[in-house]
Amino acid sequence: MDDSEMSAVAPASAEIERTAAYCDPNIVKQYLLNLVPVLLGGHGNDDDEFEAVRAMFSFPDSSDKCRAFANDPSVPVLYVLKEIDGGDEQMAFSTVHFALAFELCWKPTHAGSIALIKRSATLDPSTTLSKQIQVMNLPGPASSGAAPLPAALGAADPHVASDGAFGSAGGSKERSTAVAAAAMSGVNPYEALHAYVRFAVSPYFNAYVSAKEKAEQLASQNAGSDGFRDDKDSQQQGIPMAKKKLAELELSLLHLQQNMDIPEVVLNIHPVIVRTVAECRSQGVRTTVDAVDPELLSDSSFLNQLQGDVNGWIKEIQKVTKLDRDPGSGTTSQEINFWLSMERALERIEDQLQSDAIVLSMDVLKAAKRFHATVSFRTDTGLKEAAERVTRYNVLMKDFPINELLSATDIGHISSSVEQIFAHINKKLKLTAYPVRRALPLVEAISRDFNDQLIKVLGHVRLTYMGYSDFDKLFRETQGAFETWESQVKEFANLARDITRKRSEKFIPIKIRAAHAPLQERFHFVFQFRQQHEQLQHTIVKVMGGSSSAIGSDGSGANAGDTAAIDEIRVAYDVVKVVDVLDVTPEGTDLWERAETSYNERVARVENQII
Repeated sequence: MDDSEMSAVAPASAEIERTAAYCDPNIVKQYLLNLVPVLLGGHGNDDDEFEAVRAMFSFPDSSDKCRAFANDPSVPVLYVLKEIDGGDEQMAFSTVHFALAFELCWKPTHAGSIALIKRSATLDPSTTLSKQIQVMNLPGPASSGAAPLPAALGAADPHVASDGAFGSAGGSKERSTAVAAAAMSGVNPYEALHAYVRFAVSPYFNAYVSAKEKAEQLASQNAGSDGFRDDKDSQQQGIPMAKKKLAELELSLLHLQQNMDIPEVVLNIHPVIVRTVAECRSQGVRTTVDAVDPELLSDSSFLNQLQGDVNGWIKEIQKVTKLDRDPGSGTTSQEINFWLSMERALERIEDQLQSDAIVLSMDVLKAAKRFHATVSFRTDTGLKEAAERVTRYNVLMKDFPINELLSATDIGHISSSVEQIFAHINKKLKLTAYPVRRALPLVEAISRDFNDQLIKVLGHVRLTYMGYSDFDKLFRETQGAFETWESQVKEFANLARDITRKRSEKFIPIKIRAAHAPLQERFHFVFQFRQQHEQLQHTIVKVMGGSSSAIGSDGSGANAGDTAAIDEIRVAYDVVKVVDVLDVTPEGTDLWERAETSYNERVARVENQII
């Protein structure tokens, strides 16, 4: 076959290969028909939901999306979105819609979604899709437990147009916000993501790593080698860091769950009041009771509705004013952000209470001599007391330099940030009524942040792999950070006792449980271990009659017996070197103890050989 024939056959072969690799979108459609009702069902009749899934493919772009997902390498994921449209507010049923998308969105009507992730660039029609696609189920705000949503909030399906608003512009905003808030309470996305990481991603990763390590150890034993090999060590170096990052992600998602969101208070206004205020504004006159129809001032039905609105305001405002959090849980940032957010929430409530509509509502009730609904309004809401408490607490919380600690990238900055934090606390605690009883768990929360930041900084330098001189320098810097903490806490404790006496508060023991104490103890133990190991190396060299410079790291310059002893000490240390020495959990402690036992056994053999 000549060159011209070869050139003619090549494009034809490529075309045949491309045609053979093409995946019919109907295969994806059938896969979705089988999968979606199982994973996103449960909001009504099964037959109706199956028909809703089938209806999803009636939109023109659905086939295009299935085709692109199957054959386009630039489309790695396809989402199936489930939306619930509650129709009208008085309707007791809801309508379910499904849609395909290449991007996720978050809407109050969103009941859930499925993420289909391709394992390869394109789908192979000759292989079942279950072997080529990873599936993840993601809940939405309108999932089980949340109330159906009015259609006015927006169309459930992206292909279906919305039918507009509630009525007046002001009422639409307030009522849609309330409905959205009710829908959002149906699911916590942080909780869902935390569950995925804790019960799926981390166990999956740990199971694979554990099985891989066991297989490698078995293969190493069968090959007749002993201990950890350097090439294997280098391959495993990234695993502890990956485990740590997964743990940090899990902890961060847990903290996000613990962040207490301050509810958005939207006070419902009677339509008559809304209309009256709008008319006064259009006429450019001041809003007063005189603008209200005089007959309404004696209309018991209208007045009862207005009084009911006021009682509802009290309950809504109390949802904020009665909020509190335990400073002993979570992080320092959560305590700071809670009180700063509380201040903003109370300011927004106060702005609403000063609005023309609220003032007019109260004036109408006063004019109608419904004083029992207005006289105790401020007292019943607890707004004044809450505002005073927040103002006092935020003397301490404003400009709190916690971010100096959380953004520190080395031990020196961590030490200086601790000094800044306690200087701020000691100064502001004298000026604010922030309780000492509450300040103690706040300092413990700072200790947890201090511990986490130390682990973050020290985890990047790989303590057991550092040269001894560098490690010794780092240890002394870290020890200085611990000493800084201890001196600052001692000063804070003296101040706390003095403030307790001056305020005549009930006596409480001033004790701080340092969360970083196990880390401090472990780091000091590692220092002693490395110090003893360094001394052992020098002793062996001295006993052999050489010098550390005369005998290289590879054993050159020593006889066979000396080389064996040096190699044994090196291998003994390699066993410890791969352990995460900063992991003070029970599992991490067990790994360290096992590695230390192995090290001691090898060292004992070397010492016996020398003797």
